Amino acid sequence: MNSEQIFQLALGLNEPWYVSKVEFLDGDYQKELHLTIDYKVGFFIDKTGKSTVHDRVDRKWRHQNFFEHKCYLHCKIPRVKTVENKVEQVSVPWAREGSGFTLLFEAFSMLLIEQEMPVNKVGKVIGVYPNRIWNIFNYWLGIAYCGADHSDISTLGIDETSSKKGHDYITVAVDMKTSRVVHATEGKGADTITKIADYLETKG
Repeated sequence: MNSEQIFQLALGLNEPWYVSKVEFLDGDYQKELHLTIDYKVGFFIDKTGKSTVHDRVDRKWRHQNFFEHKCYLHCKIPRVKTVENKVEQVSVPWAREGSGFTLLFEAFSMLLIEQEMPVNKVGKVIGVYPNRIWNIFNYWLGIAYCGADHSDISTLGIDETSSKKGHDYITVAVDMKTSRVVHATEGKGADTITKIADYLETKG
């Protein structure tokens, strides 16, 4: 088994995707691991046997470190013609569309935040600017909010807390039976109660 096959297994890639090149390149402070991913020729074809690949787009993603080395994935993603003669980029299994990070990298970032690590500290730990971590956080928080089901809540607790020294308050609504945070909003007082009620109404 060669290095390409080993990293292909580590990434969990399946047909048509495979690792075609493994490189250790000089980074800013140390060697970086760069993995090039390719796809099986002829995989993207229509029923007539004609290739549907229109062109390919160079993309790069930050992946979780392999040991102490930063890791990046590279791929020329095919754009294919649909039956409606539209050109669409193929989805890849290791990253969501529009993200510069792999799903595993984003999951690790969210895990650190879940352990109550401040976003600025998360950025330092994984070597990414905090604003990019906020983008990851806001995306997945939005997904969670959209899919949240609060139909079984019977008792709701509401508390005000200071987000930091001074007068920056956050009002938090909690399901008293499960201790699960249902909603959080900036500020305190009657306005925050209205915001929480409005949010719950959107959930039916």
